[in-house]
Amino acid sequence: MLCGAMPSLAFPKIFGGQYTTEWQWNMNNKTNWVNQLRLGMNYSPWKNGLFQVATIHTAKTNETIIDDWQTFSNIEDENNFAAIAVLGYMQTWEHAHLFVGVRNVNEDFFTSDGTSLFTSSSPGIFPTISASYPIANYPLNGLTVHFDVEWKNWTFMNSLYNGKGYNGWNRHDNPFRVKPNQDGVFDMMQLTYTYDHGFYSAGAAIHSRLYPTDEEGEMAEEPIKKTSCAWWVYGEQSLWESGENKVSLMAQYSENTNKQNGCRRYGKV
Repeated sequence: MLCGAMPSLAFPKIFGGQYTTEWQWNMNNKTNWVNQLRLGMNYSPWKNGLFQVATIHTAKTNETIIDDWQTFSNIEDENNFAAIAVLGYMQTWEHAHLFVGVRNVNEDFFTSDGTSLFTSSSPGIFPTISASYPIANYPLNGLTVHFDVEWKNWTFMNSLYNGKGYNGWNRHDNPFRVKPNQDGVFDMMQLTYTYDHGFYSAGAAIHSRLYPTDEEGEMAEEPIKKTSCAWWVYGEQSLWESGENKVSLMAQYSENTNKQNGCRRYGKV
């Protein structure tokens, strides 16, 4: 990771970049080289106000060689010269934040110390959500209103998104589109409890449109005007610690309320 800063008394700016590369081999005759670059800048023109912008750039040498609900690597995507990851304004208070602009679910949800150890674009979004809705999930993004409130060890957050994510630059494919009549709206909420030796969360996601899947698991292009919901619980508990080293147990479970969605139940330890 490369990070730098350009201080200014009136207009502080912070630039940053992160590059991730991965070589894949399917234990046979296929290999793949996957690359992801993320560039970002924060710009604070006044106290407690922050403009945020980030872009993602992806490149790979081969098609997907191993596929499952989470895919072999969550940084894997089609080659993309540049796409918007974050673009908007955040207002901060002592125990709360409010963001308006382009954003995706991985900026705020499913993040913890344990999930951050895995090489991926998404620290751990559940397939009951990612495989069921074409939402603003990496590499897609969409217009978002997000807020979170902290109280002692508790944090509550809620995000309202356009019902479908985009990552292009043309008129019919860009993250600034708002089409509630066709795409619907998508809302996510999560409550977390964190202390020195553990992290626990529970949340729910509601979509005003249903995207049924066919026999091969492909998601329909045209949605049905029907609301469905997914919920999840997640726990991360430290079992042993010695200095900066520790061993933790992770457990997660999620369900989607509709059988027509891509993934109905998911669990992992």
